[in-house]
Amino acid sequence: MGDLRTRLGALSGDQRAELRARLAATRRDAPPPPRTGPVPASFAQRTLWFLDRLAPGNAGYHTGVTYTLTGPLDVPALRRALARVVERHESLRTEFTETADGPLQRVLSDVEVALPETAVADREEAGRIALDETRRPFDLSRGPLWRARLLRIGAEEHVLVLVAHHIVVDGWSFEVLTADLSAYYRAESGLPAELPRPLPLQYADHSEAQRAELTGPAGAELAAHWRERLAGLPVVELPADRPRPARMTYAGARHERMLPRSLVDATAELVRTERVTPFAVYLTAFAALLHRYTGLTDLVVGSPAAGRTRLETEPLVGFFATMLPLRLDVGGDPTGRELLGRVVDSVRDAFAHGELPFELIVDAVRPRRDPSRSPLFQIGFTAEEGSPPPELPGVTVERAYVDAGSSRFDLSWWVTAVPDGLHLSIEYNSDLYDAATVSQLADHYDRMLTGLLADPGQAVSTVPLLSPSDRHDMLVRWNGPALPVPRTSVVASFEAQVRRAPGAVALVVGGTELTYAELDRRATELAALLRGRGAGPGRLVALCLGRRADLIVAVLAVLRSGAAYVPIDPTNPPARVRVILEDADPVCVLTHRALAGRLPDDGTDVVVLDEPWPATVSVPPGPEPGPTDLAYVMYTSGTTGRPKGVAVEHHSVIGFVAAMTELFHLTPADRVLGYASPTFDVFVGEVFMALLNGGRLCLAEDDDRLSMSRLQRLMEDTAVTVTDLPPAVMALLRPERFPALRIVFAGGELFPGELVNRWNPGRHFFNGYGPTECTVTMVVHECPGRWDGPPPIGLPIANHVAHVLDRHLEPVPYGVPGELVIGGEGLARGYHNAPELTAQKFVEDPFGSTADGRLYRTGDLVSRRRDGAIAFLGRIDTQVKVRGIRIELGEVEAALATDPRVDQAAVVAWTDPRGERHLVAYVTAARGEELTPAELRAALSERLPRFMVPSYWVLLDALPLTLSGKVDRRALPEPDLSARPPREVVAARTHTERVLAGELVPRVLGVDLVGVTDDFFELGGNSLQAAALMTRVAETFGVEAALADFFAEPTIATLAGLVDRELAAVDPDVLAGIAGLSDEEAARLLEAESRD
Repeated sequence: MGDLRTRLGALSGDQRAELRARLAATRRDAPPPPRTGPVPASFAQRTLWFLDRLAPGNAGYHTGVTYTLTGPLDVPALRRALARVVERHESLRTEFTETADGPLQRVLSDVEVALPETAVADREEAGRIALDETRRPFDLSRGPLWRARLLRIGAEEHVLVLVAHHIVVDGWSFEVLTADLSAYYRAESGLPAELPRPLPLQYADHSEAQRAELTGPAGAELAAHWRERLAGLPVVELPADRPRPARMTYAGARHERMLPRSLVDATAELVRTERVTPFAVYLTAFAALLHRYTGLTDLVVGSPAAGRTRLETEPLVGFFATMLPLRLDVGGDPTGRELLGRVVDSVRDAFAHGELPFELIVDAVRPRRDPSRSPLFQIGFTAEEGSPPPELPGVTVERAYVDAGSSRFDLSWWVTAVPDGLHLSIEYNSDLYDAATVSQLADHYDRMLTGLLADPGQAVSTVPLLSPSDRHDMLVRWNGPALPVPRTSVVASFEAQVRRAPGAVALVVGGTELTYAELDRRATELAALLRGRGAGPGRLVALCLGRRADLIVAVLAVLRSGAAYVPIDPTNPPARVRVILEDADPVCVLTHRALAGRLPDDGTDVVVLDEPWPATVSVPPGPEPGPTDLAYVMYTSGTTGRPKGVAVEHHSVIGFVAAMTELFHLTPADRVLGYASPTFDVFVGEVFMALLNGGRLCLAEDDDRLSMSRLQRLMEDTAVTVTDLPPAVMALLRPERFPALRIVFAGGELFPGELVNRWNPGRHFFNGYGPTECTVTMVVHECPGRWDGPPPIGLPIANHVAHVLDRHLEPVPYGVPGELVIGGEGLARGYHNAPELTAQKFVEDPFGSTADGRLYRTGDLVSRRRDGAIAFLGRIDTQVKVRGIRIELGEVEAALATDPRVDQAAVVAWTDPRGERHLVAYVTAARGEELTPAELRAALSERLPRFMVPSYWVLLDALPLTLSGKVDRRALPEPDLSARPPREVVAARTHTERVLAGELVPRVLGVDLVGVTDDFFELGGNSLQAAALMTRVAETFGVEAALADFFAEPTIATLAGLVDRELAAVDPDVLAGIAGLSDEEAARLLEAESRD
């Protein structure tokens, strides 16, 4: 009722007269027809009855009020007055009975009104009892569905507790109860009283009339309006502190706050000047806050409506109230005044069509049901004036708030103007939110409302939310510590290690060991050759090499020559290699004989390192590179369809190594595994964390990286102490096999807590993050103990900063998603030959937090926890990470667009039911063309690396579009795992093929039907799953097949042939020794071996 009173308060005298005339016209002159028995439950009651059946005894839909009564209370008079209220209102004598057609309302003719009186010690004990009463379950089949209790603290101090199930009352009903109770108490006390007039009808009469009206044309018209109004409704939810439970819960808590009285006064002034209601003002501030927290411009919140559209329903007790979905547009960065106008329009539209109960709105819209959420909206908002307490002569009555420990929605927000100020009451789901998060939300509502009232003309996006202390935390406190770092080059630092321990082993690869002196000598010789070919400061040298000692020699040689190196993946398609070489324009390419044929014949100077080196003019050593000279240029996926080269200077590598040395306590005794591809900057970290600390680099060869058993053997044999492996690889290894391993680093992608729990006992486990643009890693989090979910990526390493900012480059509050913007010692120079892109992504530091005054906009979506650690959420733009590799979807789409058979293409990252990430391509054919996924995949494989080729293909007649004409990615259908393009399924013909096609491949890929000629990658497989398959092959057959051979022809038939070939090579005596073992005996032997 207070909500309605607030809106009425803003109407002029003429408007009120018009409204009363309109309502008078809706009054029924004829009394309702007599009832012959129970009547069907109303639409609203049916929903609460169903929810009670779903979760019996749940207190989420209990409602109540507690009054503190001070003075000489006439308890018998109060009891008699309460009995007269119950006699007056049938809802307070109603119970529900279940039938095949649904629940019925049954009104009890006689109800004994109980008002038990209990002595309590103090208000605290009274509060506990009131809470217990509020939570105590109701049985909807046994009325009455309300209860009262009187708690006596002293002779003249009592607490009255009234509790009811919402199925029989609403908020307005409590105001009716209060007024009726006051009148009857005066009468029962022997005082003059104006008694309530007889009721013209009861709630059951109303529900029958409502049903008759809304099942006809009027209801259909209202349903059509809501169906149109709520089409494409977004899911609005605030960032939560915990994952959402699979099923909706009602566990709740309440946060209370009194905001200054000045806000009430300022609201009244804005209401006067803008001719709006206080409700609209308070809702505008709330919508702006939701926008700032979620980033959404299309919002929906639920707001209660009285549901009493006829005058004769005003004095009734019953469940009339309904929730109206208010759709609010915050697009286009509106001012407070503009947003207020939009809110007023939305509210007017909703209340003009508010006769349709919420339950029928849901039926009309038919949203996709999600058992973890309420339909249509998850956030409720109410703004009202405080309702008066009962007037009991001689007794002072104060209303008290009781936290029932339940919550119907994620968040329910009440704003109430009271004499002391603006009372804020927030009911929240405690399974989702912490108390600190809700308290912060209340702080920010205060700041948003204050800001918009002070200046309605300012954009809602610019109202400051953070307090000065919080802003200091975000921009200063959580930055990396200062660490003195020498201004030197990688070359000078490496030479210092050579002088310090020339005989120490620097590199182990393929059974070969090179000391620091030997590695330095070979690098010096190659550097002389490179200088003779034009290498030097400002020039680039490309490396297209296998994983041999030559690779490390070449890196050091290029740096010693003064040039920067450009790594090229030998498995890349020729077209991509050509694009990189055209952009880099290297003085030469260093390669191996077996790889030289993969390089384009474009006139680029090629030096084959495993052949006699060509004679060259002797060039004396030039000056050593300086800290700001380029060290390397690394090409990553680009949005334009062309890869972009990230240029990194020597001092950035030095700063990274210094920070990680401090963090990991690296020493010359450490042995660092070299696993990463040279085209990924993790390789830089592995190489120089070892070589610039006098440690040993244990480089995995190509075959070691493709076979998990070989990789595990390498790690055991070399006793590695530091690793930086992709989580997907770690999942295939056995951590107990590496007793020497002390530092485990697992950056690059989200991974489950279970992976941490497997690897961190007895070790230091670190999660981390770092784009190529910021030298390997710049945010790190150590993960001690056990983890249930993915760990955060952490805090910046020494001499680095990490800010979480909105699109205006302003810091966002704790827990709120924002873009990760980073800077510091490791920041790259920019993009090679791309000044415009560099200016776009490397921006001026507006906070003065970095020495060089620059920050890099990562495009990654993150949030900051209260301990300062940053949690990774995903990508803002179209760049994604699939199996730890960063991919620009735009580059894949651009490559598809070059195919003349393709009309339109869209590519998305999709997570399958097992949690695996895949690229999915949606393609429409050009006119007259017929496409097949196999043809498209083959063509794309000529242009892009395998990891950028989509695993799934969906052929469509047209791509879905938004109203603005852009591809509506949310409307793209999920790939159908069972409905793949028609193909000939060739059955297994040999025992090996049957085991592979019938057991191993289905287990790895999660598919049912596998033919022996099917392409493993066409079935949805990826390189890491191929490695997992090889592990299962070794476990099952006792032999190892070459993964490289399987990659060349990835079919079951090929793999079976490889296995059979290896089996044929096994010593016959070995086969004879195990031929007689049963499956059970073999299993016991293998189990015993696994424990050794």
